[in-house]
Amino acid sequence: MTNLEALITNIELCSKADGCSTVTFPTLKKLSVNDVLMGRELADVELDVSFPCFPDVTTIWSSVSKHVRQQLLQIKPQAVSVQGLGIFHIQKWLSFENEEVLTFRRPLFSLSRTVAQIRELRCAFVPVPDEIKKVPVSYKNIHLDVPYSEEVVQNCMQETLNFFYFILTNRQDIDLILKDVGTLAIRGREVTMAFCEDFLLSLNKSTYVVEKLLTKKWVISDKEVALFPSRFGRVYQLPQFEIRAVPRRASLTDKEILTEFESALSSMGIRGNVSE
Repeated sequence: MTNLEALITNIELCSKADGCSTVTFPTLKKLSVNDVLMGRELADVELDVSFPCFPDVTTIWSSVSKHVRQQLLQIKPQAVSVQGLGIFHIQKWLSFENEEVLTFRRPLFSLSRTVAQIRELRCAFVPVPDEIKKVPVSYKNIHLDVPYSEEVVQNCMQETLNFFYFILTNRQDIDLILKDVGTLAIRGREVTMAFCEDFLLSLNKSTYVVEKLLTKKWVISDKEVALFPSRFGRVYQLPQFEIRAVPRRASLTDKEILTEFESALSSMGIRGNVSE
């Protein structure tokens, strides 16, 4: 059994054991490489040991990232949506500084409300201005970029997102990396879209503007993601299907534990009424 097969088969079994609607990943299994778990069962893998990349899956998601990047870097950028995940767009403004008019272009991402509701995630929903055209990432365009059928592309993307949803449902932390664009990082209920500095420079054509965007925290650099702590000391990383060690967050306070517990009850359709 390959590493990816072991990982997703484990999730399929967990979903069945929990009485949930069964989660299956037939396309991801087909795309996985024949790499054995070195004689170790999945449950025995140390937390700081990563699962290797799966080039077929990452190739498809690299193409997704490429199309998102291309749309956002247009002279007249469009808002681009990834079905089942969220939407990107560019916020633009002018600023007079040092006797010069500077153009600031700030990339923004809004997580799908449906996805956010999976775990009552805290994230800002920034509406896309009406004058900005919205376009979806097209399965057909991705298919033309990679050596796989349109059906395989669509199924790979959807199954990867199903894996993402399952991790969220089980209250684990996760990073979804869009190559050369940025990283969607989820820690607890906090959501951060961090962007690649090279992408910011391509967008703004000015190191001064990029430095100011980062200094003012108007944009977060994806270099910071590795330092984002998790209470588990590890995160899942997609589309590489790795488990990566990160700094461990300090223990939750009693109030945070109570909030987490009530949120978990709510996600199961149980009304919590827990008093201190």
